[in-house]
Amino acid sequence: MSTAPQTTKTTSYPVPYPMQSRQDIIVAAQLEHELKTLREEYGPVVPAIMPFGEGRAWIAIGYDEVQQVMSDERFSVAKHRGNNYPRMRHSEGHKRPFRLAFDKMDGPEQVARRRVLARHLSVKRVMALKPHTRQVVEDFLDNFQQQGPGADLMTDFVEQVPIAVISRLLGIPDEEKNLFRDAALDLMNGRVTTEAEANKHITTVNDYFDSLVARRRVQPGDDLISALITDVDSGTWDDEELGGVGFVLLTAGHDATASTIGGILYWLAHDPERYAFLRENRELIPRAIEEFLRIVPAGTGTRVRIATEDVEIGGVLVKKDDGIHPVVHPANFDPRIYSDPYALDLERDEAPHLRFGYGPHACPGSQLARMEIRELLNGVFDRFPRLWAVDNADDWRDQMLLRGPKSLRVAWDQNETGENQ
Repeated sequence: MSTAPQTTKTTSYPVPYPMQSRQDIIVAAQLEHELKTLREEYGPVVPAIMPFGEGRAWIAIGYDEVQQVMSDERFSVAKHRGNNYPRMRHSEGHKRPFRLAFDKMDGPEQVARRRVLARHLSVKRVMALKPHTRQVVEDFLDNFQQQGPGADLMTDFVEQVPIAVISRLLGIPDEEKNLFRDAALDLMNGRVTTEAEANKHITTVNDYFDSLVARRRVQPGDDLISALITDVDSGTWDDEELGGVGFVLLTAGHDATASTIGGILYWLAHDPERYAFLRENRELIPRAIEEFLRIVPAGTGTRVRIATEDVEIGGVLVKKDDGIHPVVHPANFDPRIYSDPYALDLERDEAPHLRFGYGPHACPGSQLARMEIRELLNGVFDRFPRLWAVDNADDWRDQMLLRGPKSLRVAWDQNETGENQ
């Protein structure tokens, strides 16, 4: 566990602030309130304790400060390599058997690989996946609807669509997509708490992607891994880096997307007026998605950076070798940037949210995620004139979890007359 800078300020919540690794069990409203209070009482950069690693640590919780951490080259992700700096997850330490991938690089080596990845994870490739995505949505909606009212929208639908789409992108056969999913998601959600557990899980993922890359070298397809292998202008991507690309896109493309979609549908199932409004005003869906991405909890954000020199930020001095975590979720509620930041405004037209990051390490799959959310929402709206949560508690928003709902049991109308299925 990391240490933290000393402070003499009086605050309502502990400083240094203890960050939790198990984000899938954190109640979002509680975290939002605590970090809002600390931003007001302490400032936009707060001393913190990270669950893993050694050394001093901070969290950036203001919009401008999060942007700076994500874009300032003096804050490094590559410096984690082989070291035990403060971090949120075991996997950020980059020790074997964890693989080196583009998300663990800085500077020219990262830029070169991101440029190649962007060429192949293009809008054209994403749009080519649109018909497949819509068919996946329809197939899983058929299966979900057969369960009848009271079915779990998360288990029977939301968690199924993103893994099917990202598997298609990476060239993972349908029958193989569950071979490594649980291990990868345990790593992402902080459910792994020991080095032995972490090594076991990552070895499972590594072994699968080693096998997939070897097959694609012999039999390339129209998937992303094959494209990177066969792109003679892209330089040398060794098998470790290719497997690392697969792991990064799998975890982000499934877990983060499922968490976000689950949060959106949880909100709409508990807010029937907004469900009806958005269903009848489909032209607002693109802007509404951006607002949902801003406000719906889907984790604290990206990885911890390490300062390569002393840096003044947010009124404090982050010293060389300190860790600083840019916490995206509270930054998206910064009142310096957004008016009435805790309100959902489907027609909001203010600064862009930071859900997909910012700067050189921004999420390369953001357009894929947006396309999936659009197709899923349209599929649900086309299928169900009304859809509502079976257990619609008054304090539903206070019950939202940071990594999306674990379950969402719903009922629905079959047709425009209101007849229930």
